[in-house]
Order: sequence, then structure tokens, then C-alpha cells
Amino acid sequence: MTNLSGLKIGMISLGCVKNRVDSEQMLSELTEAGMVITHEPSEADVLIVNTCGFIAPAKEESIDAIFEMAEYKKTGRCRVLCVTGCLAQRYKDELLSEIPEIDCLLGVNQYAHLADYLAQALGGQRPADTKRQGGFLECGRVLTTPPYSAYVKIGDGCDNRCTYCAIPLIRGGYRSRDKQAILDEIRALAEKGVREHILIAQDTTKYGIDNGSSLAELLREAARIPGVDWLRSLYMYPDETNLELLETMAAHDNICKYLDLPLQHAAPGLLQKMNRRGTVEHTKEMLTAARRMGFCLRTTFIVGFPGETEDDFRALMDFTEEMAFDRMGAFA
Repeated sequence: MTNLSGLKIGMISLGCVKNRVDSEQMLSELTEAGMVITHEPSEADVLIVNTCGFIAPAKEESIDAIFEMAEYKKTGRCRVLCVTGCLAQRYKDELLSEIPEIDCLLGVNQYAHLADYLAQALGGQRPADTKRQGGFLECGRVLTTPPYSAYVKIGDGCDNRCTYCAIPLIRGGYRSRDKQAILDEIRALAEKGVREHILIAQDTTKYGIDNGSSLAELLREAARIPGVDWLRSLYMYPDETNLELLETMAAHDNICKYLDLPLQHAAPGLLQKMNRRGTVEHTKEMLTAARRMGFCLRTTFIVGFPGETEDDFRALMDFTEEMAFDRMGAFA
């Protein structure tokens, strides 16, 4: 099998911060195999595009990046162009047939074997693997964030089945990462100087549903780790956000009083069409309680969802005015 030692690796990581963690793990695995990271695509022997396949603009950005990197097979040193991530998971056959420049294609569960697949590609094969697998890759990271901040993945996949979302199709059903593995990673990152630890998953509030733990319990234990100055949780789901969780966050000075609830809408009928669980009343109750505890409130909404009426939109506007979010994003 081809020896990877000394070969230069370049990577473009697209999409969400969960994808970024995957990229950081891939870089760690490849440097362990002896490869050298380069920031100059023209100098790379192997180029990896870790793609996003969530919404149309993200797919287009991923395709553009693949074609851009493919040019370095003509103008640079690139011997292997590898495509990974969500677009590869979702559109394996189409990508392989329509973009012959791709030498290696892997889905979201194959990164533990990336070095082997790259060696095969360098040897003239065209490996492609998107088989669905459970579990988590437990390995080192090459941080691509500022040295004082890092994302920590606590789960993957999603069971929510919102009608607008392809994540369950791409990432599979929800599964929690082992709690001790998470705490060990946070401790190791803190010892390296990371001060802000940002917990991420498709739905962080579902953490522990399959391993007997909970997000509140995880936060309590992580907050006790020396060197953790800021602990933040992203992508919390409204119907699983409860007073115990808010009170746990409020009780620790190093847990950021930051509530990130992507609510998507506030009209009950439209939320039902979106297949969103929970009630507007419960959401209001949790937001009001969080505000009372001194939380910063952030959310995102979808406007123009099929079937949205003027009354639905007015209900959304009234809701945003009443809740007075500190930060809000809206997507057409």
C-alpha cells in the first residue's frame, strides 16, 4: 500500500461547525499517518473537500469547490482529489458519474479509514464508501478555530424529521456520544489552553436519551473541569428545554447564559406542517424563564414556508416582538 508519509494534504471544510469537527479529526488522522498540512492548494499532493449537502446554496458551494480544487490536478501537484461529507453521503452515485476528477469519495462515517482509502487512490484505485455506521470516531483534533475556543461534538444524527430538513437522510438517526469520551476530550482541550468549549449536535437537548444521561448532567460535570472558563451549548430544541436544564445553566458561572433555540416559526398550524414538536405556549414559558434568569436569547425563523398565510406571518411578528430576542436570523 502507498506510504503517505511526507505527502502534503490540503483541505476545504464547508458547512456547519459539526462538519468542521469532522475535518479537524480527519486532519489529525492524516498527520498521524505522516502527512503534512499545507494551506496552499497548489502544493498539496492530496486535496480534500469536506462538503455540505443541506440546502441548495450549500450544495452549489460544495460543487464549485470540487471543480476549483480539481484544477490543481492540472496546475499543481494534486494526485488525488477526495470528496467527503454530507454531499458525498447524499449524492454518491451522481458525483462519481458526473465528476470524473473525483478520485476518492467517502460519506460521513468513514473517516477512521480515510488514510487507507487515500493510499488506495494514490495506488490507482477509485474507492468510494458511504455505508451507514453508528458510533463515533474517537481520535485527536487539529484545531482550526482560535486556540482559546473549540467545538465539542456530543451527538450526531437526528430523529426530529422536520419536513424541510435532510439531516436524518444524511446523518441517520440520533445517537449520543459516550459521556466519558466527551468529558475526556474537554479536559484534554482545556489542558492545551482551550477556554471556551462549545457543545454541538443536531439537537443537543436530546443528549443522553439513549445512554441514560442528559444535557443538564453533562453540563454539570463539564463545568467542574479545571480550565473550562466558558461552556456553551448550541442548537437546543424547544420542547426538550425545561426548567431543570435552564436552572443548571444558570447555577454555574462558567456556563454561558446563552439560549440558542432555532424555533423556525410561531404559528401553531405552520409548525404542524413543519412537523415541529412542542407548543408555542411551552416555548414562551421557557423563553420567559430564561430571560428572568438573565439569559441572552437567540433564534432563527423560516419565512415563506409553503402554506404560510398572512395571519401566520403576523403571529410570527407578534411573537418576535413579545419575546424580544437579542439575536435572530431569518431565512426565506
